[in-house]
Amino acid sequence: MKVVSLLPDFGWPAFQGAARALYAMVVEQHIDAITIDLRAVQRAFPNGVVPLVVLLNQYRKNLGVHFGAMLPDSTDVARIFDTQNWAAHLFPDHGFPLTNRPSALHRFSETTVNELINGHIRDALGQASYAQGVLQAFEWALNEIAGNALVHSGAPEAWMEVVVQRSARRMAIVVADGGLGIPETIRHAFPDKAPRDEDAIALALQEGITSKPDFGQGKGLTGTLAIVKANDGGRLSVHSAGGVVEWRDARLSIRPEFPPFQGTMVDIQLSIEQPIDIETALWGQGPVFPFNEALFGRETPLGVMRFVLAREASGFGNRLTGQQVRLKIENLLTSAPDHVLEVDFAGVELIASSFADEVFGKLALSLGFVGFSSRLRLIRLNKFCRGIIDDVVKSRIVQAHGNGAHGK
Repeated sequence: MKVVSLLPDFGWPAFQGAARALYAMVVEQHIDAITIDLRAVQRAFPNGVVPLVVLLNQYRKNLGVHFGAMLPDSTDVARIFDTQNWAAHLFPDHGFPLTNRPSALHRFSETTVNELINGHIRDALGQASYAQGVLQAFEWALNEIAGNALVHSGAPEAWMEVVVQRSARRMAIVVADGGLGIPETIRHAFPDKAPRDEDAIALALQEGITSKPDFGQGKGLTGTLAIVKANDGGRLSVHSAGGVVEWRDARLSIRPEFPPFQGTMVDIQLSIEQPIDIETALWGQGPVFPFNEALFGRETPLGVMRFVLAREASGFGNRLTGQQVRLKIENLLTSAPDHVLEVDFAGVELIASSFADEVFGKLALSLGFVGFSSRLRLIRLNKFCRGIIDDVVKSRIVQAHGNGAHGK
């Protein structure tokens, strides 16, 4: 059995090396049994692993290639391949388990894409604090790119991974499919405009260019590029067939690639601490609702978001859970500075004082009494929960006045 060994740092450049080795073995030498050796891998990234998943899946399905697996020697790295679903998707016939964690790699189809995106949104809300407009941009781009992968590729499924890198203050979004590829679909619609693969991708990034006008207006890739340009430090790479178009360091590059990637991968990198003026980026056509109407705005009056507490946490007895809930609320308030947020206590019978202080006490401290009263509306809470919250909010306000009086 032939072996392809992966490099210690496995991102897109290392994937290209592995892809060239696989191309030589599978396409040129017609080898049908290959071991993927991950033992030396010390760091791996979605923009390396996800396209490898797509490539192995194509060789497996189309050419009957069998892939053996040698997992990383590092216990920590091997655990990441397990918990991120990388091992399960790379080697589906080896019995590696799949996890439902939103931040892991997931395969999606038309019937599962909306649920998956909503899971990513809920997960991202509790991962970090975001600058104004970042969450709306994230939601918009994720919906558009995932939709493109299903509508334009001709493939029944695609893969998606979203990673919030808290220490680096960045968010990575990778969506890939093994379909027709952008160049083929663009050339079919515009046969005289894009002789090279990279030219076809560049054309697809122009506003109004779409291979299927019945399905859309050609704004998905264009708007995503505009969002990335509006985010200081944002990056975008679109790899398809034998070309790549990349925005990086405030510069657009268009170049060929070999071997061809049979499908499309879109890799989006956003700085979560740099604001995005999404309405300006999207030609004055930003989302009417500030952030995910399906999750936080359904059946609410204009100017109101609703946060259903029982949906966002499984328990209400400790500060760790409270920290994540407070972070979600703060992100929603940031995403819609002119909206009121209703916190719905339906189904919540009991909260601990530590949880209430971590969420509502600290929100009162950061927003101030007027801000807390005007921006938050607590509904459907019982007498016990109201008493606990009143107590911690009063204590925090007294604390704030006391610190101010002493010049702290």
